[in-house]
Amino acid sequence: MVREFHPRSVELTRSFDDLDSFSRSDAQLVIARLYGFGSWPKLRAGVELAREHTGSDPADIETGSGAGSAMSPVDRFVTLACVSYNPIDVHARLAEATRLLAADPSLGTGSPAAMAVTGQYRRLAEALDEDRAAAKRPTGPNRWPLLLYCTYSREMADGADCSAVETVRLLLAHGADPDAGFLWHGLVPPFTALTGALGRGEGDQPPHPDRDRLVRILLEAGADPNDGQGLYNNGLAGTAHDDPTHLRLLHEFGLGRPHNGPWYRRFGDRLTPPAELLHDELEVAAWRGLPNRMRFLIGLDLDLDRGVGRSGRRPLDLALEQGHDEVVDILRAAGATSTTE
Repeated sequence: MVREFHPRSVELTRSFDDLDSFSRSDAQLVIARLYGFGSWPKLRAGVELAREHTGSDPADIETGSGAGSAMSPVDRFVTLACVSYNPIDVHARLAEATRLLAADPSLGTGSPAAMAVTGQYRRLAEALDEDRAAAKRPTGPNRWPLLLYCTYSREMADGADCSAVETVRLLLAHGADPDAGFLWHGLVPPFTALTGALGRGEGDQPPHPDRDRLVRILLEAGADPNDGQGLYNNGLAGTAHDDPTHLRLLHEFGLGRPHNGPWYRRFGDRLTPPAELLHDELEVAAWRGLPNRMRFLIGLDLDLDRGVGRSGRRPLDLALEQGHDEVVDILRAAGATSTTE
């Protein structure tokens, strides 16, 4: 580690028999650089910032040590109704939430978080009239703002007064932050309101039933379209899908261009630069064999002959290696070249 991360590695590693020249500050610098920080003070500041913005996955709350038995029925319903990104059976949890609400419809109005989960916007409007700051304040079992309960929910109550779309509009009108989000288990990129609406991921989490309308409303309200976690969940994670609708929506509002959103201001040096996010999508389309996505991306006039994504390889090389003939033909027709042919 010293050889890899310390700027004076040659001097320090000539002889590990004499550690007098290797100070505590040297060790701290090695650890800081190991985690991508330029110095120990920057690592400490980064850890504190991450701690400030770390939030809970719904399953963390419901399945925590002794938590399940101590939770109220309303809070338990809320956690089950929100999509989880822990390695558990997400679909079974959502089915249990549906069963609980059917057995006791009052769960859907038992708290502002429950109203946001079930889309009961008229009842929620009454609650916000009494406490207008509630739209911005963390609340409920996850200590989330209400907007996240709505976009991560997959459980709607029945009735004319239930609408996730109207709930999101209501919350935004009361000052909810369209960029609301949290660091899942302290990791970047953040899980934002957009991430929740977009859904999908390693557990094939379902998108929100009103995905496209919710995404558009959030983007119109100013949400940063450079949502790295939402793109990953719909790209390299989970079962591949060849619907570029989410890319069209995000690109319409500036995906790939800096927006100076709050998450980039906080963690910009640890997040993928906006311009790289689109090129990363070339890797997804090439490696997973997604012709519709590739056609859309080619239409954006991206550089097809540069290394992309985690692999750092050209899109045509990836498509050839995976045997995705249709994507290969699309790339060749667009003038892409390979380093192996």
